[in-house]
Amino acid sequence: MGLLKILIIGLLLLCCNAFPLCAQKNEIRVLTGYGNSNLHWSIAGNTDGKNPDILSELAWSRLRGTVWNAGLRYSFNKKWGLELGAGYHHITKGRVTDKDYAQDNRQGNYYNEEFNSQGKALTADAVLQYHIGNLSGFQIRPFVGYTLQKQEALLLGDEDWERDLHSSYKTTWMGAQAGVNASRTFNRLDLRIDLATGLLAYRAAALWNLIDKFAKPVSFRHYTEAYQLKGNVEIGYTLGARLRIMGYCRMAHADAWKGTDRAYYSDGSTIDTRLNWVTTTTTAFGAGLGYLF
Repeated sequence: MGLLKILIIGLLLLCCNAFPLCAQKNEIRVLTGYGNSNLHWSIAGNTDGKNPDILSELAWSRLRGTVWNAGLRYSFNKKWGLELGAGYHHITKGRVTDKDYAQDNRQGNYYNEEFNSQGKALTADAVLQYHIGNLSGFQIRPFVGYTLQKQEALLLGDEDWERDLHSSYKTTWMGAQAGVNASRTFNRLDLRIDLATGLLAYRAAALWNLIDKFAKPVSFRHYTEAYQLKGNVEIGYTLGARLRIMGYCRMAHADAWKGTDRAYYSDGSTIDTRLNWVTTTTTAFGAGLGYLF
């Protein structure tokens, strides 16, 4: 075992010498790709989570379309750096299922319909990084910052049924995030890994044309808190002194805890029930260009 450890350490040192580590450069970047997301939430019959425990649930699946991103990486000095990013997901296809129940444990299903879906999503991130050193050839930079994700998911009819239906559910996930970035450069090739978690406020507002007695344009709202996990892997290659090409793959998952569902009715009254949960998962992959300075 001692000899094996010595050999492994020796190989790591050889790798570090063979592929010298370069300092992070400032970069302006634009990327495009393909994204896919799912969204699922449910409410109970009252604020105690009973009568029944699941009264209604909505599940959007395969909300997919083109993703556009832009960002800036800037180093103030050898230790401190700033990273800004923004993204837009144009959702062109998807499906959504709406189910209602009269009894606990999803029993007594009296409404079950499936609709088409489209929509859009916006993301924004700002983080401050600090370079703490190197580990096995990787530059390690913990970071803290702010994250925001907004999405509009639609319920759409078709030519044969509910042609004029246009209901929407608009979500906002926002709050603090913290994580770590590990990056390594192999001459012109580089590898970057980002892992982050966040504690977020969750807010949602719906325009619900499925039920006539709901008020418009705000039929109900959701309030609660949530957590988020996300990761990103990026591989880049530098062309000349200024241009960098890259490919990426990223995933984000968020869960909202129990909260409040507040319904607004056309007669001016409101009713609160319990929001059981909200969960969403987003994946994306693509490529882009960066300008180094």
